[in-house]
Amino acid sequence: MDEVHNIAPSGGGHYAVDSQRTAAIRYLVPHCEHKLFLSATPHNGYKESFTALLELLDSQRFAREIDPDPKQLQLIMVRRLKRELPPNWDGTPRFPERCLEAIAVAYTEEEREANRKLNTYTRLRTQGAQDGIERTATEFVLKLLKKRMFSCPQAFLTTLQCHEKSLKESQRKERRLAPPTVGILRQQIEAIAEEFADDDLYEESSTEAVETTTSLFRPLSAEEQDLLNWLKNWAEIASRTADSKAKELLTWLNTHIRPQEQWSTSRVIIFTEYRATQKWLADLLLSQGLGQDQRLMTLYGGMNSEEREKVKAAFQASPQASAVRILLATDAASEGLDLQNHCSQ
Repeated sequence: MDEVHNIAPSGGGHYAVDSQRTAAIRYLVPHCEHKLFLSATPHNGYKESFTALLELLDSQRFAREIDPDPKQLQLIMVRRLKRELPPNWDGTPRFPERCLEAIAVAYTEEEREANRKLNTYTRLRTQGAQDGIERTATEFVLKLLKKRMFSCPQAFLTTLQCHEKSLKESQRKERRLAPPTVGILRQQIEAIAEEFADDDLYEESSTEAVETTTSLFRPLSAEEQDLLNWLKNWAEIASRTADSKAKELLTWLNTHIRPQEQWSTSRVIIFTEYRATQKWLADLLLSQGLGQDQRLMTLYGGMNSEEREKVKAAFQASPQASAVRILLATDAASEGLDLQNHCSQ
């Protein structure tokens, strides 16, 4: 099993719930004499998730929720880092050294105020949760809103509008069905946390999850409504132009990829978590003259396989043969691809 982190049940400080992928592998495991699990991606950090994966690999040595014996773990786990591999025959390094450089972003006061108001809204909603079901629903929606805000204003606006619309509709409708239990609600939420191969499907599923969980919220107070109104107004305005993070990205591109408005032979891959952010960023780069003449391409989970291969081929071709310099890719499009023929950034 390659990319085995995808079958580990998600965990969040409580018992790991099997996904359909986990259940499928659990069904196959007893029929296999030998099992080899491969991954270049670290596990999610939750003990209950990692131990469940170890149990699938060897149920005689490991059990979910039980801390693994380091000696037993050493017998079945091989962790190999690039720096541990021997050099080439002539003594040169097998891999170039990886250089990580953080790009500092100086956020505007208005952007900081938006974050403060979202934090205030989060605190008010959490404090006012009437039971465990509403608290779980609240935590999910507000965590997603925060992640979207830090992604881009457009992604935040889309989720915020869905949240507000669902709040208003749930207040107009009389709840006829009993709310789900906390356990069922957690399972529904964790299903969204799984990695989706299709970005558009992930967006649809996230929207449905926001609608479902928001319907469990109590009505808005006057203060909470004022905060939502301010945030929506800010996001609508901020979505029309580059935010501080996008401005830093544009500066970097115009320094390294298109200095003095002349295209270099360098290439870059820009990853976004959300398809909504990818679309917003693509429009922004096009408006800045960074997308004409096939200089900009996009790659995302769920795109037509023929188009996907064309993008890969263009990006892997030499800069003299292919005009593309910037590739916008979602996380779903990043696994299992070698895009490093002519790109190291």
